[in-house]
Amino acid sequence: MIVVTDGQGYVDDAVDGIGADGVYVSAEVPGAAALEDQLQAQIGEESIGVAVFSDNAAFEASGPEIVAQLAAAHPECDTIIVAVGDDLSAGSRVLEQGEAMRIANQAETPAGDLDAALTETIQGVIAASPAPAGSADAGPFLGIAIGAAVLVAAAGAAWGVLRARRRNRPAPARHALPEPVRTHVHTLQALTAEYARAGSGGVAQAGEVAAQVGLIAQNTTELFGRLDRKGEEGQRSIAAVEYGETLRKLTGALDRDYLLDILKHPDLWDDPEERVREVRTALSSFSTELVENIKQVNARRGLHFQVSLDGLMGRRKELQDWDRAFESADGETGPSPRGD
Repeated sequence: MIVVTDGQGYVDDAVDGIGADGVYVSAEVPGAAALEDQLQAQIGEESIGVAVFSDNAAFEASGPEIVAQLAAAHPECDTIIVAVGDDLSAGSRVLEQGEAMRIANQAETPAGDLDAALTETIQGVIAASPAPAGSADAGPFLGIAIGAAVLVAAAGAAWGVLRARRRNRPAPARHALPEPVRTHVHTLQALTAEYARAGSGGVAQAGEVAAQVGLIAQNTTELFGRLDRKGEEGQRSIAAVEYGETLRKLTGALDRDYLLDILKHPDLWDDPEERVREVRTALSSFSTELVENIKQVNARRGLHFQVSLDGLMGRRKELQDWDRAFESADGETGPSPRGD
């Protein structure tokens, strides 16, 4: 849940919001409610704090100043990302100095597409972060360019305290998402952003697919988090196998060279409407089963896996080819033949 306030005391409100669930959006930001699902799905379980403000927040502090203040208040966050209007700032303790800010600057677009810029920044930070969260100590946390030397010194000192505190904290618990589920969830989060951008560009159904995919990524994270807390012995490992396989096939069907391309260029595909219907039906069925599995964990019942995407993959030669390429690449170089 994103905390939305009346915009008074911007930084203080953001401190509270990030403390609640990692994300704060000012009520002055257009479409604050729509940002809730998108940002939560993008962040998932990652140690990232995000604060989004209108241009008015600049009267209270600059973006880099807000990054430093939020970081000082939230040592549990590896990375802080701040948007003041269309201007993005970021700092990170787990990336090389200046890397988070570089990612944020690169994500900014001349058209001022804030949603897309935030999504690209979050995904860029996730991709650049080391796998064992919290194990790196890559120098000063300050990854932002600040004009005033005194502010650099003050923020640098704040991050130095942050890093010292982090080194004294116990090692984090095991990752809520096992591999390869974690890899597939990250791919779904990236695809969510791509479908959202296509939808904002006028591609029919792309926005609806983005919402479905984002919800699946979010609920998958929720399921494994609950399995960690109260699942029966063996449930987590079984779910990891089942979901790893199903999510792999789902990402293949959602790939930018399949469903997204069909939505963008239906005239270049045979039976485009039927193909879209097949994938969206699979999305709905999987999403429903995912919620049911969460309910089963809550009720301390055994998990039942009934949805299979074998039929979807078997009906289309393009998806069969993707599946074979994936398996070949998985055995040689990694989890995805497309580098997702």
